[in-house]
Amino acid sequence: MAISSRQSSSIDLGSRRTKLLSGICAASILFIAPGALAQDAEADLSVRTPLDEIIVTARRRAESLQDIPVAVSVFGADRISELQADDISGIQYSTPNLYFDEGDASNAVVYLRGIGQNDSLAFADPGVGVYVDDVFIARSQGAFLELFDVERVEVLRGPQGTLYGRNTIGGAVKFVSSPPPDEFTAYLEAGAGNYDFQTLKGSIGGPLAEDQLRGKIAFAASKRDGYNTNSVTGQNDGDINSLSGRASLLFTPNDDWEFSVSVDGKQERPDSSRSPSRLTPISVASATAPTGILTLPASTDEYAVDTNANGLSDLTAWGLSVTSRWQASDAVSLESITAYREMDFDLNLDTDGSPFPVLDILLQQEQNQFSQELRATFDDGGPLTVTGGLYYFHDEDVSFSGVDNGAATIFGFPVTLFGFASSSLAETDQVTDSYAVFADATYAISDRLDVSAGLRYTQEEKTSQRVFENFFDPSVSVIDATPAFLAGLGVPGTQINGEEDFNALTPKVSVSYKATDDALVYASASRGFKSGGFDGRANNDFSFQAFEPEFVWSYEAGLKTSWLDGALIANMAAFYNDYTDLQVTSFGADPVTGVFVSQFTNAAAAKIKGFELEVLAQPTDRLTLSGTLGYLDADYDEFNILVGGVATDVSDRPLVNAPKWNGSVSATYEQPISSSMKAVFHADAGYRAKRAIEITASPELNQGGHEMVNAFAAIKMNDARWEFRAGVKNATDATIRVQGFNLSEFPGVQTGFYAAPRTYDFRVIYKY
Repeated sequence: MAISSRQSSSIDLGSRRTKLLSGICAASILFIAPGALAQDAEADLSVRTPLDEIIVTARRRAESLQDIPVAVSVFGADRISELQADDISGIQYSTPNLYFDEGDASNAVVYLRGIGQNDSLAFADPGVGVYVDDVFIARSQGAFLELFDVERVEVLRGPQGTLYGRNTIGGAVKFVSSPPPDEFTAYLEAGAGNYDFQTLKGSIGGPLAEDQLRGKIAFAASKRDGYNTNSVTGQNDGDINSLSGRASLLFTPNDDWEFSVSVDGKQERPDSSRSPSRLTPISVASATAPTGILTLPASTDEYAVDTNANGLSDLTAWGLSVTSRWQASDAVSLESITAYREMDFDLNLDTDGSPFPVLDILLQQEQNQFSQELRATFDDGGPLTVTGGLYYFHDEDVSFSGVDNGAATIFGFPVTLFGFASSSLAETDQVTDSYAVFADATYAISDRLDVSAGLRYTQEEKTSQRVFENFFDPSVSVIDATPAFLAGLGVPGTQINGEEDFNALTPKVSVSYKATDDALVYASASRGFKSGGFDGRANNDFSFQAFEPEFVWSYEAGLKTSWLDGALIANMAAFYNDYTDLQVTSFGADPVTGVFVSQFTNAAAAKIKGFELEVLAQPTDRLTLSGTLGYLDADYDEFNILVGGVATDVSDRPLVNAPKWNGSVSATYEQPISSSMKAVFHADAGYRAKRAIEITASPELNQGGHEMVNAFAAIKMNDARWEFRAGVKNATDATIRVQGFNLSEFPGVQTGFYAAPRTYDFRVIYKY
């Protein structure tokens, strides 16, 4: 059943949850019953199978998930495959209180426990850190990762301000790639589906020099037609054409030294960028209209768009990292991570959702970053374990951006009648240098009681400058043919500059107690920090004043348990977060000129509390079950913005991407069908309650409660060499709004972007 986001807000959420759970149960029975009826008479389905121990590096050392006082969700390669997660957004419904999707500008939009950032420009640092093999990804366009060549993904919920690099005030998402294998292995996956979907993934690796050198190469390529139809071009809109790869070497000259080198890259070359659907009417200046003003109605189909500025969305990103590890003694190990990354991104974005240049955006971005981390760990097997180190990060981003206002109006008249620019260009050069020193220690007071304490000091230096040019000729378009910048075609603005330092102490303390061998109780308190900066859309010295850092005090209590001889794991956490100086973006109109302006300010303070539950069970060696539940009670304490030039209290708004309830269930069942093969059936479903998708919480843009249901059926060889799979995502064909623009003040429209409708594919997988 397709669910319109505008209709869904009127549906009783309790009824929806009941229907969803009923549907999941029915689907599970449908998948499992045939296998159960045909089960081998010799199989004993009453035998419980212990779950494998899950090892994580959430505290920068290898530990069992059940032994650490941290709320972590972990997805291994098999679990990622079951979720049919081709990119990192595929884990979002199976992680409590996580939102992770692709934004309007190929950017990763990540929220954990109601905190994140959906602004795609470089000055807006992410609120949740994304890491690839412990390397922080500074720009959100480079953080929307394909999931291939993966050992596991860890989602650390809550601020991670002690052991992690930059801006982890909401949490951290860690991608851990699979290391080069110690024996020859190969993997190949090929698939095709609707919307002309095609995918090919592969890897090959093994020893290159016996006992000392191993290598691996992996890649992923995907193509898909867009699921939007653009009436202006007559073609589909928002297609996919991506290629990613990774090559790595692991050198172990002896038992004490280890060196690894990894190079990864990504290229996206779709035919078009993503375009929004027009949710409200818009009036534009048009010479062909009798009155000079043409009013376009709202779209009646969420997947039908009519936009003119959608011909460019090119991304190239690559990175190199070198990691050295030295076991200096039985108790002391040292680690160095040196990394360099680059990203180029070009985009046309039609924010107004019309076939006219009302508010069309050009972005050309070049970014590079360098980071160096040194860590030392002391662990002699005694009661004290210590991890400490130094961190340096350098980032430079040059963003060249422009806006077309050629058909925009003020009070129903073209902007040019008022002498305002019909288009503009700006170049912003931003440089960040960050330095940190950190330490974290755990002391075992007894065999059951541990106390931990950590502290990080961060010093950041940011500089930014902006150079402008305005154009007053409506025939000048920065989208169709970018004019030479500062070459006399327009009127240069006054260059603006900013420089500021930010620093913070972020401590953490925790206590954990092993009530039994299978139950851990813990409590923690920590402080998180996200750096301040300069508004990358500002156009004068006054608006270019530095915004302040965000801070949070977070308090958490949790329980981690194992039952039935390890066949059932149930973990719970409750938290209370007190945020100050939240950095928020809002759009409006200048009170004097009436033209578009954005505001990026420390406009808010908020308190967020909630709880989370994760359950994983393997009642038999054929059946695996899992479920999650998340609850958020998120409210602004303060929230003041300028509306029409007047300071306005809007603290009654809900926080962005903070639904009150979210949850998931999944089931995987394996049924032998011969001596050499088995059938595998899987279904998973997630639910999110009503949520705001942008800062104004406009009723036209809010997304109502909705479900996401996925499933597949497969035939596997018992030796795991071959697999043949048919899968479906968004099986109920729900219409889900994931992002939007409230531009009701200027140019007078609201637009929304949508997740993919129902998709299906068929895949062949080979492992050697």
